[in-house]
Amino acid sequence: MNREYRRPRRNRRTARPAWIVGLIVLLSGAFSHAETFYVSGHRELMLRTGPSVEHRIIAVLRTGNEMQVLGQEGDYNLVSLPDGRQGYVLKSFLTNEPPPERQIEDLTAKVEAQAAELEQLRGENLQLMAANDKLTKDNQSDKRQLRRLQQESTDLQRDMRLLWFVAGAGVLLIGWLMGWTRVRLRRRARSRSFT
Repeated sequence: MNREYRRPRRNRRTARPAWIVGLIVLLSGAFSHAETFYVSGHRELMLRTGPSVEHRIIAVLRTGNEMQVLGQEGDYNLVSLPDGRQGYVLKSFLTNEPPPERQIEDLTAKVEAQAAELEQLRGENLQLMAANDKLTKDNQSDKRQLRRLQQESTDLQRDMRLLWFVAGAGVLLIGWLMGWTRVRLRRRARSRSFT
């Protein structure tokens, strides 16, 4: 009556392909984004409801208008405009190169950003130069103080040697005086003892 419950085993061989397929599906969304295109040349381009000249015109696009290409059908691309409208345009009149005006705007913005960065770097450079000048002055002051301390150390060593010399000479002189005094006292004591 006591039956053990066994959980069914998963087959690892079937789990891996399912996992890989799931990963591919997730990544495919990341790689299937629409590409940005622009109307090329100096022209007007018709945005139509379908992929032929028989379809109704939704909008007239001018040189440099931006759009996202969503797909292709024959000579036409399905596009989406920034305002959300979608339609078909002839793909031969599209380019992925931004128009010169847009390139000039982009380059101008880039130059302005670089000019601002340059000003910031100049400001940082001035701060670094000021900090360097301060450190140089501090270093020179520290060197002067080190030279002064070395001179004081040399003077102190010389004074200590002189002090030890004087102390040694003093000890020698005191020893000599004590010896001389003792000799004299002995002579006096001898001379008194003879008399």
